[in-house]
Amino acid sequence: MLIFRKRDRETWEKIREALSKAQIRFSSTSYEQDNIPVGGYSAMDPRNYGRGGRIDRRIYTVSVKASLEQEALEAVRSAGLAAVVEDMETLMQDASKKHIGERY
Repeated sequence: MLIFRKRDRETWEKIREALSKAQIRFSSTSYEQDNIPVGGYSAMDPRNYGRGGRIDRRIYTVSVKASLEQEALEAVRSAGLAAVVEDMETLMQDASKKHIGERY
């Protein structure tokens, strides 16, 4: 069962640590599923050259066996974390569309 899928490396690492401490077996992955900008390779992605350096566009996941789901979610909650499974449409949404109306 998928208990976490989000673009959030810090929380992903903390969830993995909480599950390890609780001795709950899990599997975790991270992958980059993003559109390559028109006219270039991902290595030449202009978004990698901003003030903060390379942007982390990876999607991080954590899964457990269905029989361990409730135990795993309790371990995550006990660590003060939230197990979030974002749908792929939200994850793949262009950043400019996510922040419509926000000012930086």
